[in-house]
This record gives sequence, structure tokens and C-alpha cells, in this order.
Amino acid sequence: MAVSALRYEIKMTCDEVYLPEVRAWMQLHPAGFVEAYPPRQVNNVYLDTSEMDCLNDHLDGILDRSKLRFRWYGQDPASARGALELKHKSSQVGWKEYSPIPMTFDLTAIAWHDWVQQLRTFAEGNIAACLAWRDRPTLLNHYRREYYESGDRQVRVTVDRDQAVYEQLGYTSPNLAFRTLAEGRIVIEVKSEPRFSRRVSDVLSSFPLWAEPNSKYVRGMLAPWGR
Repeated sequence: MAVSALRYEIKMTCDEVYLPEVRAWMQLHPAGFVEAYPPRQVNNVYLDTSEMDCLNDHLDGILDRSKLRFRWYGQDPASARGALELKHKSSQVGWKEYSPIPMTFDLTAIAWHDWVQQLRTFAEGNIAACLAWRDRPTLLNHYRREYYESGDRQVRVTVDRDQAVYEQLGYTSPNLAFRTLAEGRIVIEVKSEPRFSRRVSDVLSSFPLWAEPNSKYVRGMLAPWGR
């Protein structure tokens, strides 16, 4: 199991129609942002308790909270190979614990119960303890992520677009057919090491958007569902 470094992070959102303007802001920003990594599809399965404790912590505004998810990259749900992530958040500072899962899953065919049992075989440390009670797949989502980094490499920005969300409550195997009716949003996240938090404020001052709390998990769970 691995633990990431602490990072200070602020999020902004806007309608997807403003994607060209967002990219223009990045190109013209005085921080000198450049593409740090090729765009790719990010996929997540979120796990919660039967009482939806993680969702309720967000809704109640708990400052110190965490969420458990399985994340992988790529466009084929029949070859999902990634890691369990326990993402912690304390106010504006976050960090993650990772437990790589050395197994490829076919999410078009597997039952959720069997999937969770196989995750337990490889989960370690705090993630294994968390999976013992956050063992209910509640939401699957995917989106396209673009990566940028400032010229001094102190600030990173990700731009998430084309999000698709699928409810998993009440399903015994992955629901990949019925999407939510959620509005199309771009999520922009500005992040740095905590010691460079002032640089994040400087970057945000040049963006014509308001910073606001945003959780893809919460937005997805509260969205109306299509059938």
C-alpha cells in the first residue's frame, strides 16, 4: 500500500459549452500552463456503507472525511485493472492511500458480490479495514481528464469533461446501460503542495470562475436517474 503526498486543492465548475474558453484561459494564463500528461479516460466505482455514511458525511459538511473507490484508466470496462483508493479530505487539504489490485476485471459480466470478494483478497492496511464495511458499490462514473502544469511546476490543473454517471444501487452486477440525467459540467481542479497554497490563490485570481465545493460522487448520487 502507498500513500500520496498532501495537496492543497480548490475546485471550480462551469457548463461544458465553455470548454473552448477554459482551454483559452489555460493557454493565456500568466502562470505559463502547459500540458503535463496526455488526456485520458478516468473510471471510478465508489463504495459506501449500507447506510450511505460517506454520502451523508459530505451532505452534512463534515470537514474530515474520506471516500473509497476503485479507479482505472481506459475505455474498455471489460478490462478494468487499477487500484483501490481511500481519498481523505480535511478542509482544503487532501491525500490518498492506494492499494493496487493485480487483477483485470470484466465489469460487463462479473457480479458485484464476486467483485468485492476479489478486491478483499488484495486490499491492504486501512483500505482493507475500510472495505470490510464500505462494501456496497453505489456509483460508477467516467470522464475525460486533461492535465496541465504551471511553468514553475508548483501548480497543477486538471480539467474533467464528458462525464457519464451510472447508478449501482439495487443492481447485483454493474449497471452500464442506464445513465443519469445529470447536467453536463466541466470540473476544474487547481492543486499544489500545501506550502504553495498562495500560488493556488494567485492562479484562481486570474480565472473568471468562482471556486466552489464539488464532489462527483455527491452530484452523481443526487442526480435524477434515466431509465
